[in-house]
Amino acid sequence: MQKLQKELEQKTEEFMEQEFKASKHGVTVVAKGSKKIVSIKIEDSNLLDPEDPEIIEDVILLLLNELFTEIDEKQQALMPAMPSGFGF
Repeated sequence: MQKLQKELEQKTEEFMEQEFKASKHGVTVVAKGSKKIVSIKIEDSNLLDPEDPEIIEDVILLLLNELFTEIDEKQQALMPAMPSGFGF
């Protein structure tokens, strides 16, 4: 049981440090499994229109939601491998 607990702790730690990336419309967001944002890159300068700041806000919001959904799905995919009572 102790070995299983140690494996669970290691997998959890690895997952929390794993990086996930989402890109759309010239914006890339990278976050860890812990949902801490690592970076946001804006490659399309047209998105930085001072007349319409909502464009970039909408793209970043969309990407963050997609990224967090992906992280949640990957985390749930790990769960069947874990015995009941263990989890994130």
